[in-house]
Amino acid sequence: MRPYFEYYTANLDRWPIELGVDLALIEKAPIAGLTHRVHLRLNLNHPTADGLCCQEESALLLAVEEEILSSLPKDSFCYVAHVTHRGRRTIILYMDGMPQPGQPLLDAVERVETHTTLLQFEEDPEWKEYLEYLYPSEGFRHQIKDRRVLKEFERRGDDPARNHSIEPVFSGLDEQGALELRKALESVGFMVGDVANVSNNGVTSWRVIGKVKSPLALSILDDYREIWMALAKEQGGHYDGWSAEVLPIGEGDGPASQ
Repeated sequence: MRPYFEYYTANLDRWPIELGVDLALIEKAPIAGLTHRVHLRLNLNHPTADGLCCQEESALLLAVEEEILSSLPKDSFCYVAHVTHRGRRTIILYMDGMPQPGQPLLDAVERVETHTTLLQFEEDPEWKEYLEYLYPSEGFRHQIKDRRVLKEFERRGDDPARNHSIEPVFSGLDEQGALELRKALESVGFMVGDVANVSNNGVTSWRVIGKVKSPLALSILDDYREIWMALAKEQGGHYDGWSAEVLPIGEGDGPASQ
């Protein structure tokens, strides 16, 4: 069964990089017995100007991946991610050993006729690449959530160009940190809707809810997120995400949140 990938983007060597990662594996990584990491690189035939994959070629790559993965014994590998960068798609697997001549992976790659390929293997029993490089940081996990919730806004007919009342939430603060965060938010142009002492499972801390009027766009949220996370960290708390009203053309609707 093909894993469900979540996607996030970054920049590497001044080029955009898109990573699709199976986040669910964080609960069980590393998987015992899968000790070797495999990079299968496919050179894109028609990369976009920024080195990523166009929609037409994406379908072809999916078929190539399916052909290769279906040839492997079920318990001999784990497909953890694919990375697109500078005109290349790299499929990343963890396997139960170094492939030997006649091994199904080598035979399947040898049969690929649509793309130039390159295989690289390295021992990585602790899955350091997955855990330390591929698995997204807190900021990128918020980016993933933002993409997901913006798709939900789109599904519900939201007009992203309208100004929404976006409310970022900060928690895990002490009283002084909450008051300082309020000042910091206001000093950089955000409003503050609420500062409150809250209890969760018997643990008491302070929460701050900010507010800003803005269109809903990932590029804008990326900029806001960087500020919000930095300010929360300075005061010993953390940024929890945001909520906003869904605003279809002509009328309001119920709330949605990240």
